[in-house]
Amino acid sequence: MPACSAPQPPPGPAPEDLDLRQLLDRQGVVAHFQPLLSLRGQFLLGVEALCRGVHPTSGQLVPPQRLFARAHSDGLLIDLDRLCRRQALTAFRELSRQHPGLVLNLNFEAALLDQGVVGSGHLLGLVRELGLDPGRIVIELVESRVADLKALERFVETHKGHGFLLALDDVGTGHSNLERIAIIKPDVLKIDRGLISGLDRHYHKQEVTRALLNLAGKIGALVVAEGVEREEEALLALEMGVDVLQGYYLARPGPGPEEIALCQRRGRELAARFRQYTVETIAAKKAQHQYYQEVMAELVRRLRGLSWPQVDQRLAGLVEMNPWLECLYVLDEEGQQLTRTACQAGRLSRQRGAIFWPAAQGSDQSLKNYFLLLKAGLERYVSEPYISRASGNLCLTISTWFVGGGGQRLVLCADFAVQAPEENTQPGQDA
Repeated sequence: MPACSAPQPPPGPAPEDLDLRQLLDRQGVVAHFQPLLSLRGQFLLGVEALCRGVHPTSGQLVPPQRLFARAHSDGLLIDLDRLCRRQALTAFRELSRQHPGLVLNLNFEAALLDQGVVGSGHLLGLVRELGLDPGRIVIELVESRVADLKALERFVETHKGHGFLLALDDVGTGHSNLERIAIIKPDVLKIDRGLISGLDRHYHKQEVTRALLNLAGKIGALVVAEGVEREEEALLALEMGVDVLQGYYLARPGPGPEEIALCQRRGRELAARFRQYTVETIAAKKAQHQYYQEVMAELVRRLRGLSWPQVDQRLAGLVEMNPWLECLYVLDEEGQQLTRTACQAGRLSRQRGAIFWPAAQGSDQSLKNYFLLLKAGLERYVSEPYISRASGNLCLTISTWFVGGGGQRLVLCADFAVQAPEENTQPGQDA
């Protein structure tokens, strides 16, 4: 998140009425703070420093984009970045006296690493001068702004050696390079607001976020969801396992004390709402699975005792009996597909037909989970939601044993739509 670090300059020239040298000489930068809340732990983890310029003549606040655009053009990026860090650390020292134990997230303009600043010791010297603990300073880096990987590696090793923590910022953006996680070995991953915005509405964002959470868990990194602006985003992020929340939903950036108090109050409200949300979610899933069980029982009832050719003929009619059914198919006891895949009319994707199509009769499904787990002893299997290779739609698969003609053990597989066309309800709920 751009703040004390320099964002990329916006299109067009910087405004001519800003004398950046004069602003720097007057130390015309103020530090605002945005809280980071650990809701599951129910404590305020820390704050991120977000700096603003103060116009030397009008006294108006200068947005960071405009401030750093001018620094880029005037060749004053190092001077501005260091002033921002000093102001942020000085203000944090006062804030931490009121709130001991807080962590400071401090942005570092990673592009400066290409200008030979590695080894200057400026940040460490400043932290020691102010009597702060490096172990409570999290340096935020946007690694995509660094071209010199050796300089990045030296910076990481040096500052970790002095006890600083490192956060990889803007993870999940179009420019983030996951390969560099191996270099930075971050203590914190900050998932970019581009993924968090509308998280509750977009399946693909959810799955990318889950993948990042899984990665963070494997490397022992704390996960921060930044840019949380809506309750629905916060609730789903928490349900998915996000550790820490940051965003306007909890508090906007400001001098500090009022924002912290607001964040703590919002946090208590969100905790109560999350408890209610969790109970409601579990109840909805129970109703959903009860519904699936009833549908599967009815399908088995209609297929029981039939020979597999009769089953093959019957599936086309059965798949149309329920609006949530996408596809039906039957396997033998060795996982070979005995029947054609019967699909509900209108469910198959015409645009994606070149790569998504139903499995053909005779296909070997013996390595699929919906067969393997039944073969291992389960009576019924329910998958997690996924994008179906039969239809290209979001669905889940349920499989169960049943007995066909002549006592033959068969496996019924049913793909259920997770979201019905033109509706926002889920199976087991009223439209």
